[in-house]
Amino acid sequence: MTTKYAVIDVETTGGRAGEEGITEIAIFIFDGKNTIDQFISLVNPERSIQPFVQQLTGITPQMVARAPKFYELAKRIVHITEDCVFVAHNAPFDYRMVQDEFARLGYDYNRKVLDTIPLARKLIPGLKSYGLDSLCESLDISNTHRHRADGDARATVRLLEILLEKDRERSIEGLALDTTLEVRGEHKFSKEIHSFRDTTGVYYLYNEAGKVIYVGQAERLRNKIDRHYLATNEKALALQKEAVTLRVEETGSVLLARILEHLALKKLNPFYNKPKDSHSLGSGLFWVDFPLSQELSDESCSPGWEVRHIKQENPALYLERSGHGQEYVRLWEQHVKPEKELWSRKEAEASILRMLLPKNALLIDRGRKTGEKTAFLIENHQLTGYVRTELATSLVLSETLRTQSTPLPQSPYISGLLIHALRGQSLDIRLF
Repeated sequence: MTTKYAVIDVETTGGRAGEEGITEIAIFIFDGKNTIDQFISLVNPERSIQPFVQQLTGITPQMVARAPKFYELAKRIVHITEDCVFVAHNAPFDYRMVQDEFARLGYDYNRKVLDTIPLARKLIPGLKSYGLDSLCESLDISNTHRHRADGDARATVRLLEILLEKDRERSIEGLALDTTLEVRGEHKFSKEIHSFRDTTGVYYLYNEAGKVIYVGQAERLRNKIDRHYLATNEKALALQKEAVTLRVEETGSVLLARILEHLALKKLNPFYNKPKDSHSLGSGLFWVDFPLSQELSDESCSPGWEVRHIKQENPALYLERSGHGQEYVRLWEQHVKPEKELWSRKEAEASILRMLLPKNALLIDRGRKTGEKTAFLIENHQLTGYVRTELATSLVLSETLRTQSTPLPQSPYISGLLIHALRGQSLDIRLF
């Protein structure tokens, strides 16, 4: 039986995992010797393309405006890849993107998966880099359309051909024909998480001693957990081996999932999470003080706000994007700064929250099931806790609601998550 490989590359809009969309897809069906079929198409992602991605790929909104949407291509993609091994360079990314697009259509897309990165590391050891561009240079593979789906997929076909030739033990074909759980993209938790495709929440992986070794959150928990078992780098393989128990905490609310993940990472410090994972917001708003003896008429040395990337110091407010911070500074200087002649750090930091958050309100988000809501309590411009309720009529800021609520600590990071959710208009606001 001849193994067929569906060598695939996708270009995307960029953005956070779970929110980006596909802008171009290329599929080449390779039988080990020849390309026997192919499919290439731009895709209308129905969302914006980040500017740096436009520069990298050359794919603009105008180019995809009249392109078919993913649902119009889905049947063709299912048909052409049927009975094939899904092959890509950095396969966890491309496979996740395709799975996410199908998940939005309510369809489970599952294929055997092979990643050419670990295969190249094994069969061509000693190279400085195993990125596709570097491999093309080292192996003299032509790629006249870099960072476009057709060019990168064609280059990956040639790379796979070279790897198959070097694989004298025929281990690649053996993996492709193997029917063990791992090769099918399934794993020890597959049955346990089968119903979590569209579930939002936090998940915890435990080792045999009962210690949490990894914490994550996602809008589609099943896809996120599956990705741990698609990855083939050394750290991922170690995690796959050590994790013996999984616990899922459904939230319904994306904001609550991000808050709970952050708190768990800070408290538990799991071994397989990177230190930066507990602070995924990378920019911050800083109040810069100068001695009052300095000439305050010189704006270059006056106290004021500064937006910059975070290193070690703690900002007054964490930001999803630095551009948001620049907007906040302009608003503060226009509407808040004139209230006082001189501002201390404490006063300035409190004034930012007063400007960006309502004084007293309930912020209503999705719950874990139909009819349930998650309500975040804002009191005196600060997030104090959250509560779950099934009764919309009970969503009033009352002593009973305060008693029922689960407290949340006040921090510049959690405030940043909350303000970003408000910017995205994902929360209903009830002022009191």
